[in-house]
Amino acid sequence: MDINKKIEEFKEFIEECKRVWLVLKKPTLDEYLAVAKVTALGITILGVIGYIIHVPATYIKNILKG
Repeated sequence: MDINKKIEEFKEFIEECKRVWLVLKKPTLDEYLAVAKVTALGITILGVIGYIIHVPATYIKNILKG
């Protein structure tokens, strides 16, 4: 039956979750800071790229409006 298959898949999923939970560890301060720095750098780069695209687009739009 399809229900039995779904129940078995759910049980396998729970077992995989248990395995992952057992190997988890709290990050050290150095690991946390490294991730925070990389994330901040990525957000900054995306913001700068967005601004670089937005400014000329706004300027061109105002020129075309006349």
